[in-house]
Amino acid sequence: MDKLVMRWGLLAILAVAALPIRASAQTAPPPAPAPAPIAPVEPAPVAEPAPPPAATTEVAPPAAPVEMAPAPAEPAPIAEVAPAAEAPAEEPAAPLPTVSGYVEAGYNISFTDPNVAHPVPLRVYDAPGHSFALHAAHLAVAHKFNDNISAVIEIDAGRDAAVNSGTLYPFTISPQFAFDVQEAYANYAAGGWTLTAGKFVTYEGIEVIEGPLNPTITRGLLFGLAEPFTHTGVKLHYQPVDEFNIGIGVVNGWDLIGDNNGMKTVIARIAVTPSDKFFAALSGSVGSEQPGDNEHHRMSIDLTGAITPSGSFQLWYQGNFGAETIPAMMGGPSTKATWWGLGLQPIVTAGDFTLGGRLEYFADPKGVRSTFAEGKFFNVTITPGIKLAGGFKLRAELRADVAADKVLGKTSDPKKTQFTGALSAEYVF
Repeated sequence: MDKLVMRWGLLAILAVAALPIRASAQTAPPPAPAPAPIAPVEPAPVAEPAPPPAATTEVAPPAAPVEMAPAPAEPAPIAEVAPAAEAPAEEPAAPLPTVSGYVEAGYNISFTDPNVAHPVPLRVYDAPGHSFALHAAHLAVAHKFNDNISAVIEIDAGRDAAVNSGTLYPFTISPQFAFDVQEAYANYAAGGWTLTAGKFVTYEGIEVIEGPLNPTITRGLLFGLAEPFTHTGVKLHYQPVDEFNIGIGVVNGWDLIGDNNGMKTVIARIAVTPSDKFFAALSGSVGSEQPGDNEHHRMSIDLTGAITPSGSFQLWYQGNFGAETIPAMMGGPSTKATWWGLGLQPIVTAGDFTLGGRLEYFADPKGVRSTFAEGKFFNVTITPGIKLAGGFKLRAELRADVAADKVLGKTSDPKKTQFTGALSAEYVF
């Protein structure tokens, strides 16, 4: 009995204990689903390259270009074509043009004949009597395309341009104003040779058209009477070394754009510069210069040079000889006229102070060049100047001209001498 009771009691205890276990087993989440997510995480996709789903297959093409990246990285052939894009480097861009120029204004007075209606004999650019003058507004543009090709254009406006352009001749009465293309030419240079075509200044003489570059304000007798200003044509220059150069050209004539006859004029030059203290150039021209006349010729031979013993002193020198056959007048015979002249122009420089001078002699026995007088002429000129700032300079001048005959001064009271003065303000840029 006791054993029976003990068995039922044990069973009862076990039954009671089993109730919570069964309840918890019913409420807990099933264990199977937990391992199920783990199963896809297993390295099966890596170890077994199972075919991806359709969506993954569509994404695959982008992966392919990534694998092909080395192929586009192989544009070595394309990179080799790049030099073609660098072709402009073989022809570098031309530099910008350079611009320079000057303005020269002045005051001229004739102490011998201050009448503004009377020209000053023997002068080229000077205003008559006593008057102000805009000598020149000068503008120069130069461009060098490369080492071989270049060009220059120089334009003048003012009284000087009126003379050079032919609007105002040296001995007309009324002062005038004009524009003139002083120079306009192109150069081709190679191996010491330079070919120039267009309009350019003459080989001859000490003085130049650009006033601020001269030792004195006024121009001398040889500049205005014995030599041309410019030529239009072509010339070939050769300079194998710095110490020597030679040139020759064919042009329309003296101071002409278009020729006035059927013949051309030949110009030539040879120059030596053995040292920085000495320079000499022999130049000249020969050709028919009379309008519509091919038979009668004019010749000019000019020796120009400079001695520079120091940087503060220069002595320029010039000798000129010319001859021309004059056509017969009124049925008479043709005649041959000659002229010649000598000139010295010293220049002293001390800081901002300059002192220029001129001693000059010109003989024109038949008056073929002076046109208004037959004889011999001498002039002496002194021109002090001072640079105020930068390219701005003031100069003053006193000049005396002497003639062998009474042809100077007033036409109503001619004399053998004339005295003139000049002031000049110049700005060069």
